[in-house]
Amino acid sequence: MAKDALHWKMMFDLISVCSREHTPKGLAVSILEHIGDFCPFDQGFVYFFDGNGRVCDQYLKNISDRCSVLYLDYYIHADESKYSCYKEYREAQSHPLLKIHDWEKEDSLDFVPNFIRPRGLKYSASFVLYDLNGNYRTVFSLDRTRPAPFQEQELESLRSLIPVFNGIHKNFYYEEFNQTELRMKLWQNVRLTEREIQVANLLCQGVSPANISRTLYIAPKTTYRHISNIYKKLHVSSRQELLVLLLRQ
Repeated sequence: MAKDALHWKMMFDLISVCSREHTPKGLAVSILEHIGDFCPFDQGFVYFFDGNGRVCDQYLKNISDRCSVLYLDYYIHADESKYSCYKEYREAQSHPLLKIHDWEKEDSLDFVPNFIRPRGLKYSASFVLYDLNGNYRTVFSLDRTRPAPFQEQELESLRSLIPVFNGIHKNFYYEEFNQTELRMKLWQNVRLTEREIQVANLLCQGVSPANISRTLYIAPKTTYRHISNIYKKLHVSSRQELLVLLLRQ
């Protein structure tokens, strides 16, 4: 079999394996365990985020838990830091599919000496998978300790695979049809506006008002006005009561 044909068959086989996964974590583990066939790496990690953009789980490969704990503890309040995993990174065509770091050329007074040098990293390639609202939910980093930069063929393989991974990943955030149908009937019965429906659905996913504002690109005071109207129309006073009402449906 020709080299190019073998390469594409391997990519197809990886996509087939990933498409059989049933959870975001299962997908991420499959990706990290097999992506080295296309882009070799020495260490790797995946962080999983909730609807409010905070780490809720992780998967590490050849990295100690201690390294991850130190990183998360250090950056938990560093939302605007260049290297923080908590930095807002909404889905947009203007964002590169891959971010490549040559750590010998990176300059930082804290991150590089505290987290990169101790791990002996030379290069990193990172990418993000999103939910249906364009919020990042899964962040990957493929790290090299070997003094060999990523080759263009390796990066092209990743650029070909990432959109496919993202499509599979987004499917996990579709609700069951019957749940969506029942919820929409309730919203229509109480005559929620289109925007109130968007806010109500995000509330039911556990998204905070601040992140609802960020997701829908509306001012915080507008979000709270919508929430107040939703509660009034549904005769509830909190998100917990809203969820109980939905369960009763």
